[in-house]
Amino acid sequence: MIGFRRIDIMFYQYMEREADGLGANLKILGSLEDARKREIAEYFVQALDNTLPDLVGELYLGYPIYIDEIANRRTCIDMALICKKGVYILNILTESVTDYGEIQDDIYAKVEAKFKKQKFLFKRRALIFDFYTVTYSLADMEEQDGYPLVNSIDALMSFISETSEKEEYPDDKYTKIISGLQEAYGINTITEHGDVKEGTKAYAINQMASLIEKYDGRQMDAILSDTTGIQRIRGMAGSGKTIVLARKAVELHTAHPEWTIVVTYSTRTLRKQLETLIERFYAAKNDGAKYNKEKLRIMQSWGSTSSTGVYYEVCLRHGVSPINVNEAKAKYGKSANLFSKMCGDLLSSVKNFQRMYDCILIDEAQDFDKNYLKLCLQILGKEQRLVYAYDELQKLNEEAMPNPDQIFGKSIEHDTPLTICYRNQGNAIVTAHAIGMGLYRKEGILQLPSSSSVWEAIGYVTDTPIREGQEALLYRTKETSPELLKVDKDEVIDFLCYDDAKKMNIALLDMIKDDLEEQQLIPRDIMIIDMDTFEYSKNFMRLENIKSSINSDEAWGEGFNYNDELEIYKFDLHTAGAANPEDFFRDDSIVYSSVRRAKGNETFMVYIVNAQKCVNSLQRRSDRNGLFTAITRSKGWVRVLGYGEDMQILNDEFEEIKNHDYKLYFQEYPDAEKLKQIFLNNKDVANKDVKAIDSTKALISKLTEEGNVTRLQLMQELFGMSKEELVKILEGEK
Repeated sequence: MIGFRRIDIMFYQYMEREADGLGANLKILGSLEDARKREIAEYFVQALDNTLPDLVGELYLGYPIYIDEIANRRTCIDMALICKKGVYILNILTESVTDYGEIQDDIYAKVEAKFKKQKFLFKRRALIFDFYTVTYSLADMEEQDGYPLVNSIDALMSFISETSEKEEYPDDKYTKIISGLQEAYGINTITEHGDVKEGTKAYAINQMASLIEKYDGRQMDAILSDTTGIQRIRGMAGSGKTIVLARKAVELHTAHPEWTIVVTYSTRTLRKQLETLIERFYAAKNDGAKYNKEKLRIMQSWGSTSSTGVYYEVCLRHGVSPINVNEAKAKYGKSANLFSKMCGDLLSSVKNFQRMYDCILIDEAQDFDKNYLKLCLQILGKEQRLVYAYDELQKLNEEAMPNPDQIFGKSIEHDTPLTICYRNQGNAIVTAHAIGMGLYRKEGILQLPSSSSVWEAIGYVTDTPIREGQEALLYRTKETSPELLKVDKDEVIDFLCYDDAKKMNIALLDMIKDDLEEQQLIPRDIMIIDMDTFEYSKNFMRLENIKSSINSDEAWGEGFNYNDELEIYKFDLHTAGAANPEDFFRDDSIVYSSVRRAKGNETFMVYIVNAQKCVNSLQRRSDRNGLFTAITRSKGWVRVLGYGEDMQILNDEFEEIKNHDYKLYFQEYPDAEKLKQIFLNNKDVANKDVKAIDSTKALISKLTEEGNVTRLQLMQELFGMSKEELVKILEGEK
């Protein structure tokens, strides 16, 4: 008997063919628990491959899952074949039943109801396509009129051949049917902007909102794959990892309502996103029902008395006193790896961990190190149902996480790379990578991924294999960067340089005014990200003051009669987290955020200010990584603003990106030795030194604000130099 692993192997063979550009016509997704059903599925796949090698379609195993609330029962479809020649829903009977026709009727009704949830799949009262329910029986049974019954693969293939469409479904119809079967309700979180003018940004967003959404093959594989054992889901930002993780949690909760499932995360702003996705997916799948929050739990990694978390609950269960942030700092010092050290101590102190949960799903796993992942594994029992999703690159010079062998001491069977970026426009993501790496810097590259294989994993292709010391050209295709937003690529991203901060801020206000009034965007569509971490709060106040000053100048008429109708900028701004840590987007105000707080959030129009801070800083690589993160927050348009000579440097790099048609060009791809040298040449100043400098800057700022000394006097005093000597340094003289 051929088992489940064989089907898994076949699926990955198909995926490898697809990745190699050879085409994978039939995708196999999901799994079957029953051994005899798995064997039939295997023979069916072989028959399809041999008889219909050019058949374009997807074969789902053990999916969809349905709930019978009256009978309190969960059932699943054994096999669902969606292809361009027809739709076939197959149930397998391993023993004789009294009335298999009744089972077929029930299956047909459930599938039809799911399809009809999508308005684009039916016209008037009827579906725009026919589908067949077929029973495959291992037992001898008499066929009932009108209820197809087969008892061999040959008979099944004959039925498909006799009932298949003469003409293949067109691509749009096929996509719609796939979307309906996948229950791809709620992937699209875009809110239409009502009646808007053609040619505006809001109009482009509306067009994007109207697209038929579906999961790609690798996303569905990640969602439906067997959960026994460790599974990792990896990809670049915008590849849908959080959506996939949320949908997987819903599928598991639907199939196993008795399980205790935990979805955990690090960044607090992720909680609301995860809650929204899980609520939406579960309700759409289960006719508006609400999921059981006692069994499907969304909780942070650390936790406290006021907000429970995985670490906190593990401590309590095993008689260990959990510690808070202040206690952790007192115990370990002001370390960036406080949580890791806490988890490490817990792993060492507890000899026998109890099973606490049935499955744990970790989002943004790159925010953790191996200690937290190992802790999660310890409390899952022998099945080890651990799913972790992460960005392939934490930083542009290194992979986000060690391989599974290094984390768990063993390899894993379930590994799904997501290579398609659905968030960012293609030229925006290429720009983000090029600027982040400093690829087109006159002084040379700042950083690169440690392995050239990463490029393929994040959706880049080459006409020839990357070879060290040789020319290389990497680019993205419509397959890995689909053009979801139908706009001119030259409109998507731009770099803008100004003489000073005030002119930059006025330009920013003018562009936002145009977005709201002419482009018909709403405040939620816009995000401002400040790259100047140290001056972040002051920069926000400066922007507010300029806005208020201009508004006041315009609104005071003759006789000093204030009229708010005459204000130029009729919009509000707020800082991220102003009300609470999870406060970010608002309906009535535009968010002003640091890079750190912006992480994990996305919107259509992103303005990045003070980008010049990323050029000659003491942490150039870290700051370039931050700029990469900022650019990739955009689902639509990006404007990168800054001032002075340093911003001009970024402008020049962007011009080179455009000159290379938004491709990554390497005259000589660096070998291991050159990569090492690049790292050494561009090593960031240590964090402790940066903090010391920031403290000094804060003290200097306080002294100058009090008005007792000028900045020039301080510089002269600190460096022991005359004004003339300082000028020579600034002019580049020795």
